[in-house]
Amino acid sequence: MGSLSGWLYRMCEWITRLVYVNLLWIGFSLIGLLLFGIGPATSSMFTVIRKWVRGQEDINVFSTFRKTYKKDFWKANLLSFLLIVGGCLLYIDFLFIGQLEGAVMSLLSGLLLLLTMLYIVIVLYVFPVFVHFELKPWQSIKYAIHLGVSSPLSMLIIVASLLLMYYVTVYIPAIIPFFSGSIVSFIIMYRADISLRKLETKYIPT
Repeated sequence: MGSLSGWLYRMCEWITRLVYVNLLWIGFSLIGLLLFGIGPATSSMFTVIRKWVRGQEDINVFSTFRKTYKKDFWKANLLSFLLIVGGCLLYIDFLFIGQLEGAVMSLLSGLLLLLTMLYIVIVLYVFPVFVHFELKPWQSIKYAIHLGVSSPLSMLIIVASLLLMYYVTVYIPAIIPFFSGSIVSFIIMYRADISLRKLETKYIPT
């Protein structure tokens, strides 16, 4: 019973943490009117969750979140802008290729599929890399690609976990305001941290 009580206590503690950081993420995103807030708010959320994953559970969450939001505001916004532009370009390419026929369409579709997979890798890993190494946006994108390509098992686990999370939110949409961002970030950060630890000893920012 003692171990069961301890397990239940830890579970409730983590649920509370994830709800709290998710509400901070939403709140600080709104402070920046979403467009200019979601990037630094996401960076702040990953920073907090990275500390939890690495055993720093006694941090002042609000203070850490706020300081990171202010420190990374412009860099995180630039990173978000690059991701948005990349996604828009892929969407335009899909529309363009959809109007083609024959061998040209097959060739370009294969190339676009490869670029889309690369974009997914960047989206999943860029913020863990950004907050871990405190790099510039372009450097974060470069090393996110390296991390994702070199860790295919982690990529599969992350994608499978996110698909499961998606189906849960479809059936229980009420959890979206409380867990949508934090659980996704936790899943990504937890798996990314395993790969990042392997790179720490040999990584030198350039």
